[in-house]
Amino acid sequence: MILGIPAVLVGIFAMQAVSVEQDLTSAKTQMSSIMHYVKNGDSGQIAKAGDQIAAKTQDAASTVRGPLWDLAVNIPVVGENVDAVRRATEATNILVEGALPAGVKLLGALKIDKHSVSGGGINLEPVVSASDSLPRIKAAFADAKTTLAGVDQTKILPVVNNAIKSLVTVVDQAGPALDTVEQYLPTLLDIAGAHGNRTYMLIFQNLAESRAQGGLPAATAIITINNGHFKLEKQTSTFSFPRNVQVISPPWETQALYDSDTFMGFGNFTRTPNFTTTASAFDALWFNTTGGHLDGVISLDPVVLSYMLKVTGPIVTGDHRTLDSTNVVDALLNNAYIRYRGNKAQDLFFGSVAEKVFSKVSSGSYDIMKMLGQFQIAIKQDRLHAWFQNPDEQKMAADFGMVGDLETTNKKTTQAGIFLNNADYSKLDYFLKTKVTLTCDAKAGTMTEAITITNTAPLTGLTSYQLNRRPKYLQAPTTQIFDVMYFAPPGSTITGVTPIGGDSYYDARVGFENGRNVQSVRVFVPTGTSKVVTYTSTIPKGARGPFSIATTPTVVPTANTTVSPTCGALVTAKK
Repeated sequence: MILGIPAVLVGIFAMQAVSVEQDLTSAKTQMSSIMHYVKNGDSGQIAKAGDQIAAKTQDAASTVRGPLWDLAVNIPVVGENVDAVRRATEATNILVEGALPAGVKLLGALKIDKHSVSGGGINLEPVVSASDSLPRIKAAFADAKTTLAGVDQTKILPVVNNAIKSLVTVVDQAGPALDTVEQYLPTLLDIAGAHGNRTYMLIFQNLAESRAQGGLPAATAIITINNGHFKLEKQTSTFSFPRNVQVISPPWETQALYDSDTFMGFGNFTRTPNFTTTASAFDALWFNTTGGHLDGVISLDPVVLSYMLKVTGPIVTGDHRTLDSTNVVDALLNNAYIRYRGNKAQDLFFGSVAEKVFSKVSSGSYDIMKMLGQFQIAIKQDRLHAWFQNPDEQKMAADFGMVGDLETTNKKTTQAGIFLNNADYSKLDYFLKTKVTLTCDAKAGTMTEAITITNTAPLTGLTSYQLNRRPKYLQAPTTQIFDVMYFAPPGSTITGVTPIGGDSYYDARVGFENGRNVQSVRVFVPTGTSKVVTYTSTIPKGARGPFSIATTPTVVPTANTTVSPTCGALVTAKK
């Protein structure tokens, strides 16, 4: 009879272990349902699921605190696995009790379509209130991590370790993620006007007429935001502001790189690849016109609009055209010039599209996480830039990769830049394709960047507005003309270019911008042909991060840049 007692205890312990496993599995199932309820804004079901999860994890935690578990912990080999399960159960309960209620509140607040306001925007009050929950959530994850720290994953069975490992991963990843939210949420609230009215200028870059950053900023929109309320105040074009006054004065060695009207009419502000310079020019233009400064400048192109429409769904323009992610780029960069004749008709169409997209986006009636995913794609392709007057907000833009400036050191990356500026005043660049390669010659101490420019414009069917408007060069109307600019890496010196002087020796330029050696040549590319422009420069001395290419984003969003393995051996600094 006495000998049977251990067997009974083992049986009871086994039953308790099964009970713990069932409680945690049930809690996990309910946890999965929470996100579904959050997405649908079903607060009643969220609360019910939260109560059920808490009950299950509390039962499991109560069980593993029992005397049988204290005994089992001291059994060789078995004890380490029992301790791991106990710690995992305790950690899960800590998270459910400490983080779940506050987390559900925060997730619900970030579901912006449930807090949209009349006229466009979001109600910031729930977000501000929910942000107060962040310290409690962080504390819960920190306590859970401390509880799990005692688990020696090298001494437990694989079946136990696999379960523990997933929980450890969640806890380890949550800490930095919560730090990021806590760091940036106050700044995001400021940008959204939580503490006063904000004025932003949106720039729409027209890729049919190339500029170093992407395209001609042919249209802008002035947006005001006050406590989350968005309002489209004014839409403007290149004809809305004076074009005969230089608004900023970069150093002479930078101005020497560009045509004389670059920092006058805003259609040319994007000739520089540095967005901070462009944004400063727009802010100066706004100040000269209104006497006030902008709080920020945001730039995007029609390809970004196509990404956004993937999430929001289609829009219907003022003339009853349905535009979606598949046709908006062609509608804006090609078809508009055929369908609408004259600047006034085109501006009305562009303005209608901008207004409809703004209305869609400001309504919040879409999946915000999917939209952020599309923005990440646009940022990676260098199509979405932001500049803010406030230093903290500008730092956040830099952290998110949205500043759009070239590197000024080689520590992070040894960056070679090659860019295109349309010099024929056409809209032919809808038919532009490019390919860029970078190779290195360690023995010669040089690096060579080559851009292949291909003109695929049709010989017929285009309007005079789309065609080459620089008759002085005696080129066919379908010939594309570009200023090809090469920005050597910091500390590098340009040693050669092919073709020497380009196709118009008079238009070749040399200079410096933000400390980088720059050269520019003008080339002609007849339709149906390709032209290769090659620049060579010295390999910079000192620390060199991984070699990379910066170039003008074109209509076709494809990976068109290649860094040769010959550059890999020259890296001396970690990224």
